[in-house]
Amino acid sequence: MKRMKRGIAVLILAVTLALAMTGCSSGTAPVLTVAGKEVTLGETGASVFPLTEFDMEIPGGGVPVEEMPGKSWMSTFMSLRGDGGSYAYLYVYNPGRDSVWVTSATIYKLSFHMYSEEESYWAQDNVLINGIDFYGMDAEAVKEKMSEYKIASDDSTYLSYKDGKYSYRFTFDESGIVEEIEVEMSIDKSY
Repeated sequence: MKRMKRGIAVLILAVTLALAMTGCSSGTAPVLTVAGKEVTLGETGASVFPLTEFDMEIPGGGVPVEEMPGKSWMSTFMSLRGDGGSYAYLYVYNPGRDSVWVTSATIYKLSFHMYSEEESYWAQDNVLINGIDFYGMDAEAVKEKMSEYKIASDDSTYLSYKDGKYSYRFTFDESGIVEEIEVEMSIDKSY
């Protein structure tokens, strides 16, 4: 029995060391600042945006007032608006067992467009990603700011980065300036 316990302990230690040496990492959760509210993907619920200050709705479905069953995710987004402009699209899931209100579910993905004359319905306050405002940046400036992350794809119209279970995608307009950003935490969608 003693030998078996020692064997299991050695096996656990070996697996832990192997994972550490291969650089296997879940990544660092990005912190997004939206209208002055901090959102950490996979940790922050949509309730960080009180419905008394913000409008939240599902396109074609109105205000999300229903419960979300445990171990589920929403395939459509909720638009977040306030102060006369759109801030972001929120994608939520419920990793727990119990039902929660959709407006309290955990945010796993957030996307937004940069304000421009053509996209004037977007709020002029841009979303900050880890304290960085990517407004007006071209691909080279984005690469400089994102240099600590592994580049997953480099195309003339977009850049994507990977950091463990977190991904970042920057889409550029015709003039090569950031137009849209999407930040997502990979979640189990098998339930």
